[in-house]
Amino acid sequence: MNTLKTGSILALAVIASACSWVDLNPAAEDVLILKPSQAKQCEQMRRTTSQVMDKIWFVGRNEEKMGEELATLARNTAAESGGNAIMAVSKIAEGKQTFAILNCPHLR
Repeated sequence: MNTLKTGSILALAVIASACSWVDLNPAAEDVLILKPSQAKQCEQMRRTTSQVMDKIWFVGRNEEKMGEELATLARNTAAESGGNAIMAVSKIAEGKQTFAILNCPHLR
């Protein structure tokens, strides 16, 4: 019985780690995700650090899924701040990532 219960909890953790709990605000739909080479004509307005859970019940989450959620949070913050683009300035570490919020007039 304990093995079945442990297996069920582990299976739920794996399934939950693939789920996304972050929604993109409608105002952020036009906020672009840029690479450094694409942001040369942009002005950095500020930085923001996004954070999501990196583990669920001791099971590490998929880094790609975490990256999507972190970028979505940064896009939401950029829209609230008047930016129209973001660019990652750090790698994901313990569920956190820092982004530059950019104003790119040539992209408006």
